[in-house]
Amino acid sequence: MVRIAANDANHPDRILGLSEKTGIPLFIEGSVLKCDAGGIAIVGSRKPSLYGIKLAAKAAETAVKNGKTVISGLARGIDTESHRAALKSGGRTIAVLGTGINVIYPEENIGLAEEIKHSGALISQFPPDTPPIGRNFPIRNETVAKMCDSLILIQAAEKSGSLITARLALEYGKKVFVCPGEIGDPLFEGNYNFLKKYRGNRNLKILFDFGMLSESTWCGAGNMELFSEGQNIQHTEITSKNPDITGKRGPQLDGTKKIVYNIIKSNPSGIDFDTLTVLSGIGAAELPSVLLTLVLEGIVSELSGKIYKPSEATL
Repeated sequence: MVRIAANDANHPDRILGLSEKTGIPLFIEGSVLKCDAGGIAIVGSRKPSLYGIKLAAKAAETAVKNGKTVISGLARGIDTESHRAALKSGGRTIAVLGTGINVIYPEENIGLAEEIKHSGALISQFPPDTPPIGRNFPIRNETVAKMCDSLILIQAAEKSGSLITARLALEYGKKVFVCPGEIGDPLFEGNYNFLKKYRGNRNLKILFDFGMLSESTWCGAGNMELFSEGQNIQHTEITSKNPDITGKRGPQLDGTKKIVYNIIKSNPSGIDFDTLTVLSGIGAAELPSVLLTLVLEGIVSELSGKIYKPSEATL
């Protein structure tokens, strides 16, 4: 862990050439490099749907393919999946914490945090040992908005904290892409409201095609693009062209993944998280990452209320 003063030449403000500087000392584990400049922040709900999870993974994968560092807040849900997908794609990722640098929250992300240190950095503006306190997370969100060059709002309910990050990014003149979701989906209510509130902002775009994340396709001039027939492109890319996500090759599992899948398969009508914890003997801290892997591989489907059942492709 290194504490870097605001005026230090190795401070991210200077390394990344931030237009909107944090202007505060930061604690860092890992490394912030010049290649991290122009990073893409990916934010969203702590309780996303399966579709939201797939969107986050595809967004992070696309960012890495475009040579971009993925920036997020290490929270459950969209943040976690964005970091994981960036690492899986061989890219760099930066996690901005709302706790002390030595306090990983949620605890199930301790292993992920260790991986991030080797392919990016953990960053905190709070003193070591600072516990997770609600008022600190909006402060963390501001730092995420300052550190990125552009931001993707994946999935946000009406009062999601990720809306704070997206709003600040717009205020700082950053590019903000918003995934439209499906009409009437309450898990995208925050996205709808954000698009309506900031309609006409020159830096706001509806993300209907992941190709839009390439710098060469961004056009800062003009108003927000409207929905069109092209908005279904992202659905097609995610559900039809990515065998790693759809899992049509059939499950090939071992270890804890095999244990969890066999339990779920024996309960085709669905099984809840707490029962899975008891039957599998796997701790509540480790089980979410196992389930997330099974969901992303298309082997297991997640329903509302944290109910899990075998996907149709494996039945």
